[in-house]
Amino acid sequence: MKKPMDELVADMVTVLDAGLREEFEERAAIMEFEGKLSLAHAECLALLNVLHRHPGALSGVILLQVGAARWLLTTDPDFVRRHQGAIGVRNLADVVREQYSGTAVLTPFDPEQC
Repeated sequence: MKKPMDELVADMVTVLDAGLREEFEERAAIMEFEGKLSLAHAECLALLNVLHRHPGALSGVILLQVGAARWLLTTDPDFVRRHQGAIGVRNLADVVREQYSGTAVLTPFDPEQC
């Protein structure tokens, strides 16, 4: 993976997980080739596109759905890999808005409940 041309884009891209980094690179290449944009411009637009599609990508917070109304919030990517059986990964803001009417209470995690 090569470093993006713009320093700000490069700094932000380092925070993306491998899947989102791949999505960023693919979108940048398509925009550069199909849109005939400069690489720097294509990378900026690709990053904006990835962040639009995945608003929590730079937060370092991962939300896993583990039941109909059970969610795990973590900053540990290894924890996510160990719990691949989770139903899905969602945007935190969407879940708080949709499932909890805009406000949720966090409690400490008990590994015995998982």
